[in-house]
This record gives sequence, C-alpha cells and structure tokens, in this order.
Amino acid sequence: MISVYQTLMSLCGVLTLVGIFLTWNLSRKIENFFLGHRRLSWYILFGGILTSLGFIATMFDVHRGIITIAILLGPVLIAYSLSESGLVRATWTMFLQVSIVAGSAIFVRESFYTVELASSVAILLLINAISGYVRTPEEYKRLAGISSWAFVVFIWLNIFAPEIAPAVYFFSISLWIYTLVRLHYVAAERLGNSTMRLLYSS
Repeated sequence: MISVYQTLMSLCGVLTLVGIFLTWNLSRKIENFFLGHRRLSWYILFGGILTSLGFIATMFDVHRGIITIAILLGPVLIAYSLSESGLVRATWTMFLQVSIVAGSAIFVRESFYTVELASSVAILLLINAISGYVRTPEEYKRLAGISSWAFVVFIWLNIFAPEIAPAVYFFSISLWIYTLVRLHYVAAERLGNSTMRLLYSS
C-alpha cells in the first residue's frame, strides 16, 4: 500500500518535472533571442529528464545500478548549458547551498544516497538559474532564493524529520513553478518589446 509520504513525494516529483520543462522553455526563448543558432537549452531538458530518474528511484523499486550513470550525467548537462550560454552567472549563495546539501551525505550511510544527491544538486542549479540571470527582476530573485533555501531544508528534513519533509518540498517546488510562470510573462513582454529593453543581458 502506498503511504502518504510516497504519495506526496510522487506529486512533488511530477511538479519537479513541470519546473524542469518551464526552465527549459524559458531558457529556450532567451537563447533564441540572444544566441540565435545555439541550442544549449536542450541540455537543460535532457539533463532534467536524467535528473528526474533520481527521484523516481526513491519512489519505486528501480535497479540502482542501471540509473546511476544517468543521474550523475544530468547535473553535468545542466551545469554545462547554464555556463556555456553565458546568460547565467554563478552566485556564492548557490555554492553555499550545494555545499550544505552535499554535507547531508555525512549522516546517511547508504552509498546510493550520494548518487541521489546529484539529482538534488541539479534541481538547485535550475532554481538558482532564475537568480543567476543578470536582469531578472529583484522580486523574482527573492522568490527563487526562498524556493532554493526551502529545497535545502527539505533535503535535511528528509533525513531527520521525513514526516514533514514532503510539505516543505511541495512549497519549494510550487514557489519555483510560480516564479517561472511569472517570468514567462515578463520575458514575453521585454524580449518582444521593440525598444529592446533586455531582460537577460550581461
């Protein structure tokens, strides 16, 4: 019988896929405007799909050896796309969050947990991409910051207080999706503006 925990985590897993798709779609629009022929945003989509395998493995009985390489490859593709596009700047906050998430491995003895952390890092990279875009409106940067820190809290609660972890996960991903939806409207307005008021430029 599926527990409440598994149900909520499954729901959050679906929402995470929505967030990945929205991030790819936003990146694709920005990339088309600034980079033209380059298609680095597809690495975000492929990396996100591979990343989602990490969450699927935690919800279902999937042979871990089969998906390990895919889970590890996902964050690499996402990081490559964000860095090579030149449209996103890394932040110290992002590095701190990744370090805190990686530190949770100390308290989990299961070897596969380290692999699963790669999925968590990938999601953090995608959430922080909102803040990393140079001219993202400040209110959306703040929302992305709240979402990313809530995700960090979720990772630790999932170890020490799993009964409330899914609620924090749901809050984090829902806020991320809301921010992405709002940014789609902002991007449509500014990127399509004939006065060329750029939303994302260095």
